Amino acid sequence: MELTYEEIEKYVESISSGIKIIDLNGVSIIFKYPDAISFVQARNIYDQEYKKSLEEGLLTTSDMTKLIKERNIITEKERNQLSSLKSKLEAQRVLLAKTFKVKANQERIKNVIHELETQINKIEMKERAKYSMTAETRAEESKILYLCWKSSYYYDADELIWSQYTSFINDTDLNFRQRVLSEFILFYSGIPTPIIRAIARSNLWRIRYVTSVKTSEPLFGVPTTQYTADMLNLAYWSHYYQNIYEMMPEDQPSEDIIEDDEALDAYLNDYYKERNKDAMARKGQKGNKGKLSAYNSQEVIVTKADEMYEDIEYDTPREAKMIKDRTLIRKKASSKHRKGQLPDKLPTR
Repeated sequence: MELTYEEIEKYVESISSGIKIIDLNGVSIIFKYPDAISFVQARNIYDQEYKKSLEEGLLTTSDMTKLIKERNIITEKERNQLSSLKSKLEAQRVLLAKTFKVKANQERIKNVIHELETQINKIEMKERAKYSMTAETRAEESKILYLCWKSSYYYDADELIWSQYTSFINDTDLNFRQRVLSEFILFYSGIPTPIIRAIARSNLWRIRYVTSVKTSEPLFGVPTTQYTADMLNLAYWSHYYQNIYEMMPEDQPSEDIIEDDEALDAYLNDYYKERNKDAMARKGQKGNKGKLSAYNSQEVIVTKADEMYEDIEYDTPREAKMIKDRTLIRKKASSKHRKGQLPDKLPTR
């Protein structure tokens, strides 16, 4: 996905401010991302609704999982099919990681991946639909309602649209309230990840990110404890792409792959698997070698201050060995002379 300069600026402004402006029925509304106190209050609403749901007989998520298995909502045949589809999906992602040059092949593999994902979602949807009737789901819905009320302000006046939470819950204009709730859920869920990734790898954003890292300035002008979901997401992907651009030239993927989310994820997944294999192999070799010899390889000098110093077995240098042998010969010769086994003088060359 590619974004224009104006689009990037618009998204960055929205992310940095933590707000979103919408117009509904001629009313301009500002959504402000919930603060820490609002989240604590929403958690309290969640706990109250969860307890109430259990008292009314709703199942917990874990109980629903057991019931789904007992009633065989997904048959054994479907489970086997699901396992097979996931194996094929993993194989196609590995294949995508190996396909770097032929664009047509990449597109064909991506189409296969999308088709497999669709089939998997179709089977898993049978289970997910049942979880909508759990105590956790009802409690989460109440939490979202509270956060929507707490985050909805008039554009012209810095006042809540509904002065009280009860006014929001009991509003008779259900159509207006539902539209506000739908827009808030989109805002609260955050900007789609493909867009966040496109921003993170853009030069316009990267220069801001790198400057912030080097100067230790706040990336969004607020402490990390006040980061919104979009701020956290953009910070994560900015770090992700920065690591890629700092890779060694022989390891770094091409620009075409970097700009392709699926191809890049597949490439890095394969890359780190190979790295882990190499690391385990080196670890195994190191465990079998025991003591290291400083004269067996062309390595840097290890001083006594280094933590490896005690683990290295040093060979005796040739010059030192010659001196030691010569001294030993003189000692033996002196001993034999005292016993009368040799003449007074050693022959000289």
